[in-house]
Amino acid sequence: MSTKEKLVSRAIELFNENGIEYVGMRELAADLKMRVGNVTYYFPTKDDLVMEIISRLRDLNSKTIGPDCNSITDFLSMYNRIFKNQYQFRCLLLSFVNLASRHPLFAGNYVTTEVKRREALRSHIVSMMKNNYLSTSLIGDQVELIVSHITLVSRFWLSEARISYADWTLEQTIAHYLNLLGEVLFPYATVEGKMQVDDFRKGLAGN
Repeated sequence: MSTKEKLVSRAIELFNENGIEYVGMRELAADLKMRVGNVTYYFPTKDDLVMEIISRLRDLNSKTIGPDCNSITDFLSMYNRIFKNQYQFRCLLLSFVNLASRHPLFAGNYVTTEVKRREALRSHIVSMMKNNYLSTSLIGDQVELIVSHITLVSRFWLSEARISYADWTLEQTIAHYLNLLGEVLFPYATVEGKMQVDDFRKGLAGN
């Protein structure tokens, strides 16, 4: 593993354990038994390091989101993977509000990413409608409501879980929020779609 990769990997671990706000470059260097100058050679500032970590989660989720989901099963399975991705980089979600309010570069990049993510969500919804898993009578406002609900859960599930479900396992926590996404889709699902939601929930309960 290269020195840069060691820095990023250990920074993610320390940020996840202690919070981004509470680990500085000196602490990272001391943990790795390196001089601060060796750390800042690769990442001149902590913001540079954080932006590198953000780009890695963004790239990972971009690969996970992929092409349109053809069914509700595909959609919920995709979010199962997304939640696991986010957990690997949970420091970013737990510090989301602070990052968005204090770091203009992060805020600007996030706006661009959010536009793409919402477009992808709309595309997934349209695909599920075309395949008769969501009602074809959905109108624009309803689609936007679904998109907003899913975005809200995806953005803040880890923060709520840290407060309300701290004694749960990761599997229990992810199952809970996948169930919430199923609840979001269920009222708009066709008979076939409702069966997929129910089957997916049974699968979660069996884990």
